Amino acid sequence: MSLPTFLPGRFILAQGNSHDYDELACFHYLARRPATWADVWTIRYEDHSDRSRWADLRQRRLVAVAVLSYPVPSCRPRERFFGREQFSRAQNLAFANANLRTISRVIVHPQFRSLGLSSILVRKLCQVCPTRYVEALAIMARAHPLFDLAGMTRIAPACPHEPVYFIFDRAACPGGATNTHGPESP
Repeated sequence: MSLPTFLPGRFILAQGNSHDYDELACFHYLARRPATWADVWTIRYEDHSDRSRWADLRQRRLVAVAVLSYPVPSCRPRERFFGREQFSRAQNLAFANANLRTISRVIVHPQFRSLGLSSILVRKLCQVCPTRYVEALAIMARAHPLFDLAGMTRIAPACPHEPVYFIFDRAACPGGATNTHGPESP
């Protein structure tokens, strides 16, 4: 995963925690915190432009965070994609918990947007996820291609008001390459 190198400092990709999310939460369009936490990854920026005597006290500024969560019990786009509409809520929840994690938040500080940091975080979450599938649902995906750019497969919504559903199959793309395969029963 290649982080941008054209700024005078450097970006650092690392595992994070819920406090990192809290620090950037004000920049997300949803006011509430994720309901569950499976993993958190961050990108920090260490500014090297200050050549003064304070250069040894460089700050590593949090500029982006992404949260991987446990899946919700029921999700129509997921059930359509996996052909699970006829299964009970309990069966679908058991399937989801065993096979899926959900990208529930991706936040980039406004001063660091348009550098590709969100796609880097999504690729990282897909790479380190312990389950076969990683999913995301996003209304914002109609305007911003971050999940597409990260290699997730876009599933068109059945209704115009539904969020766009994205899926990544780690078995089809173990190295994190673009996902081009449809569903398979795990």
